[in-house]
Amino acid sequence: MDLTEYERAKFELAGILRSAAVLLQEEKPDVHGPFADLFARLAEDRFNLVVVGRFSRGKSSLMNAMLETERLPTGIVPLTSVITTVSYGSRERAMIQHEGWSLRSEISLDQLPDYVTQQGNPGNQRRVRTANIELPSELLRRGFYFVDTPGLGSSILANTRTTESFLPQADAFMLVTSYDSPLSEEELRVLHGIAASPGRIFLVVNKHDTASLEERHQVLAHVRDQARAVFGDQIPTIFSVSAREAMDANKQGDKARLAASGVSDLRDELTRFLLTEKQGAFLAGMCERVADALRSVPNARSEAARLTALHRAIGENRPEAMRHLSIADMVGTDADAVFESCWVCEQLDRGLYDFLCKYQWKIAFDPTIQANMVDHGGLCAFHCWQYASVASPLGTCVALSPLLERLAERLQRVATSASRHEYGSELHGLRPTPDTCDICRVHLDIERGAVTRMATSIVSARTRQNFRFPGLCLTHLGLVVQSIDADEPARELLVEQAAMLKRLSEDMRRYALKHEGVRRYLASDEETSADHRALMLLGGHRNVSGLRRMG
Repeated sequence: MDLTEYERAKFELAGILRSAAVLLQEEKPDVHGPFADLFARLAEDRFNLVVVGRFSRGKSSLMNAMLETERLPTGIVPLTSVITTVSYGSRERAMIQHEGWSLRSEISLDQLPDYVTQQGNPGNQRRVRTANIELPSELLRRGFYFVDTPGLGSSILANTRTTESFLPQADAFMLVTSYDSPLSEEELRVLHGIAASPGRIFLVVNKHDTASLEERHQVLAHVRDQARAVFGDQIPTIFSVSAREAMDANKQGDKARLAASGVSDLRDELTRFLLTEKQGAFLAGMCERVADALRSVPNARSEAARLTALHRAIGENRPEAMRHLSIADMVGTDADAVFESCWVCEQLDRGLYDFLCKYQWKIAFDPTIQANMVDHGGLCAFHCWQYASVASPLGTCVALSPLLERLAERLQRVATSASRHEYGSELHGLRPTPDTCDICRVHLDIERGAVTRMATSIVSARTRQNFRFPGLCLTHLGLVVQSIDADEPARELLVEQAAMLKRLSEDMRRYALKHEGVRRYLASDEETSADHRALMLLGGHRNVSGLRRMG
C-alpha cells in the first residue's frame, strides 16, 4: 500500500460513513449516530514525528536536509521553550500560537527566529506556545508532521520540561545525538522515558563528516551498547548521518553524496514505517470503529459489504512489499502536477477583454462598425452579456437601438408575409450564430492561435530541464492534443494531465473529509479552492466557455 492507496482507503471509509448516515437519517431521524466523531478522526489523521536531542546536535539542520529546504532556523544558540511543527501548506508561512490566545497569527518564515530562538525571543518573552511552519513539500502533504522540540540540557530549564511534556503525543521518535559527545545524560533519560512507548524509535548519530572511519565505528559501538542497556536485544535501528553533507548534496543535486550522507536511508525508513506500521494500524482501527457504528444503522448491508472488502484489501497489503520502494515510489502524485487554470482559457479571457474594451466603443460611435454589427444580427446570447460587462448604459443604448429597430422591421415582415407554421423557422433565423457574431469570430481566432502556440511549445520545450506542461481544461486539452503532430509529447501531455486530475481529486476528497469532520481549519489553500479549480477543468473559464453552447 503506497500513500495514494492509503488515502483512497480513507476516502472509501468516508464514503461508507456518508451512506450509513443517510440511511440512519431515513430510518431513525431522531437518532444521531457516532459519524461526526469518525469523520473527525479521519480528517485529523496525522503522523507526529517528534525530534528530540540535546541542543546543538543539528536537529533543525537534519530536518532541513530531509525536507530539502533551508527554511528552518538553525544555530548553536538554544531555542526558547517553543514547540515548532513543520507541516504541509500550499505556500511557505509560519503560524504563531501565543499563550492565552485562541487565534493564531501569521508571519513570514524570515521572521521566525524572532519568535522561536533565544536571541530573538529571550526567555520566551513573547509567550509563544507553538509555531507551525507550513511548506509545500510533497512528503509533508502525505501526512508527516515534523515536531522540532527545544534542545535538552540547555541552560533554559523550561526547554527540557517543554520537550518532555510533549513526548506522549508522538507517533514516533527520532532522537538525534552526535559524534562529538554521543548520548548525553539528558538524552539517555529521554530514551528510558520512551522505551515503554508504543511509538517507533529512530536513533540518529549526526555529524559523521567530523569523525574518521575508525572514530565512527567506536562511537556507533558505544551508542549500541548504551541502547542495549535500555532496550535489551530489541534496540532501535541506528543511523549515522551528516545533515551538513546532505544539505550540500541537495543544493548540487549530487545523489551519490546524498546517499553517502545517510539522510536518504533515514528518510526512506521513516516513510516505510509510516506506510507499513502506522497507517496499517490506523486503518485497521478505523475499520473496527466504523463496523461498530454500522451496527446501529438499519439495512446497512451494502455498507457492511464495502467495509468488509476494504478491510480484506488492507490485510492483503504486506509490509514486505514496501522494502524495496524508494520515497519517490511511495509519495505517488508528482508534487508539481497542480491544476490552477487552463492556459488557453487565460489567453482567451485576456484577448476577449482587450477586444471588447475597444469594440464596445466602436459599435456605439463608429457608424461603419455599428452598421456591420446590425447587418450580422447582433451578438449571440452569451456575448451579449460579456459586452454588457464592459459597456456603459449610454454606450449600450447608442449601440443597440439600431439593432432593435432592424429586428422590429424583420418581425413585421414575418408577421405579414409568413404563415403561422413558418414562424418558428423564421424566428430561429433571427438568432446570430458563431459565424455571424463578431465576438464569436474573434473568440475562435484567439483560440486557434493559442492552441497552435501551446502545441508548438510543448513539442519544442519538453526536453528542457524542469519543463512542466501547462494545465488545460478538458475542451482545450482535446484541441491541443489534436494539434500535436508527434506521439511522444502528446502522450506525455496526457500523462501529466492525468496526474493533475488525480491530485485535484485528492484535494477535493480531503476538503470534503475535513468539512464533514468539522475540521475545515485544517484545509490547505489547494483544498479550499479545489471545487472552483475542478469546475474550471471540467467546463473551462466561465468568461470564455459559453461559445460551445452555440454549436
